Amino acid sequence: MIYDLADVSFAYEADQRALDGVNLKVTPGERIALLGANGSGKSTLMRLLDALSFPTAGRMSAAGQALTEQAFADEAVNHAFRRRVGFVFQNPDVQLFNGTVFDELAFGPLQLGWERSRIIAAVDEALGTFGITELRGRPPHRLSGGEKKRVALAATLITEPEVLLLDEPTNALDPESRTILVDLLCSARTDGKTIIVATHDLEVAEAVTRRTVILAKGRVAADGPTRDVLHDLDLLRRTHLLRSHWHVGSDGRPVAHAHPHRH
Repeated sequence: MIYDLADVSFAYEADQRALDGVNLKVTPGERIALLGANGSGKSTLMRLLDALSFPTAGRMSAAGQALTEQAFADEAVNHAFRRRVGFVFQNPDVQLFNGTVFDELAFGPLQLGWERSRIIAAVDEALGTFGITELRGRPPHRLSGGEKKRVALAATLITEPEVLLLDEPTNALDPESRTILVDLLCSARTDGKTIIVATHDLEVAEAVTRRTVILAKGRVAADGPTRDVLHDLDLLRRTHLLRSHWHVGSDGRPVAHAHPHRH
């Protein structure tokens, strides 16, 4: 079992519960979409899955290791977890901090003690795989949004984590960058990895994942095959994942029609 959550809750303050009794099991190699309207608890759950925060109630483990603040005070536990789990943040500026793209990709392997020749070979391969070779010597902060996302994904995948967590990976991307990113997530580079994608983009969820979990008010509102969940319009309506388009009716008055919230 990659993740095992039993009655997990999280509260930022006593009267502000972001997660409320979440039960979730994730097995190796699963590709899961995590959906939910704003305020549903998606971002909080992603932080817990990456051990950036810890449950305030309930039990949570990753590959048999309890995810608790006490456990992660042990540097060996923290290091082993970080080698296994990679997190791509919604805002790549939070993740990218080195002087050049080459240094950004080399940073993770350096922390793991790889030999210089192995690091150079791995960085060169990643630059080619992600189509960013021409960015090798560029400062990350001067890149476009789509380029930053690709660099962040490459920097995460270069150390070959078993688990890949992505928070709104296509947010604010232009159509071309979005297509490139989805193709990368569906490529051989991610075969066999456990992937959890928090997103509002239902088309990306359908293209990349096979299982979908919907959160609503901090609870699991649905958990099932992606195709089944995304075609349940009543469910999407109840969980505020439908959007309305306005059309002009035959009488000239505006009429709202609901559609799945796809971009």
